[in-house]
Amino acid sequence: MQNTDYTIAVIEDDPIQRASLVEALEQQGFKIKAFEDRLTAEESFNQSLPDIVISDIILGNEVDGGFDLAKHLLSFNQPIPIIFLSERQSEFDIYTGHALGAIDYLPKPISLNVLIVKVKNLLRITNTSRESTPIDVEKSIIPELRIESGQYKAYWHDQALDLTATEFEMLKQFAIAGEENVVSYDNLQTSTQGVVERNTINTHICRIRNAFKKVTPDFNKIHNEYGRGYSWHEKK
Repeated sequence: MQNTDYTIAVIEDDPIQRASLVEALEQQGFKIKAFEDRLTAEESFNQSLPDIVISDIILGNEVDGGFDLAKHLLSFNQPIPIIFLSERQSEFDIYTGHALGAIDYLPKPISLNVLIVKVKNLLRITNTSRESTPIDVEKSIIPELRIESGQYKAYWHDQALDLTATEFEMLKQFAIAGEENVVSYDNLQTSTQGVVERNTINTHICRIRNAFKKVTPDFNKIHNEYGRGYSWHEKK
């Protein structure tokens, strides 16, 4: 697919920064919908959803406007990748962003070149997942875990898991590797086309665990292997 096939929503209350983002993304051929506040963006999303959302956290008088926007997106059946841009860089804010489904959390002032690369990599992931053949359903060798790459979904005990695009790709590595085998940090990063940074892998793994716990509260199967990565096994 060409860049012109994708729509990116940009939510930024600062007109200069918003114009800069729009110009940089439009130069890459993307269709852009730009908004200065949360409510206007949500009204648009209720009519049609974009492929990616890029949003500031503080929107006008709403100090957590971007987070509230992410909560609104969770109400849709279709997962929409979110990239947060913010001057707020506390561990709590970054954790909250990822907990709400953010694919990435970039500090301001941002590098437009880095943002564009991350957007393209993210779209490559989602597009690959949507175009995968049905045979990917059979790839999981972990009992009760079903992967449907063609529909970008994963099921645990036949119940759908609430995962973002990158978390789906990371989980798929466990499904392919099977029980007891280590999935390396490099493998997890590579599976997301570099969208996930090494220092944010654990945050995504925590979200994956929580997705399983919504189905089986006593879930305790994904564990860190110090210095190596993670493995799927029953902790003794």
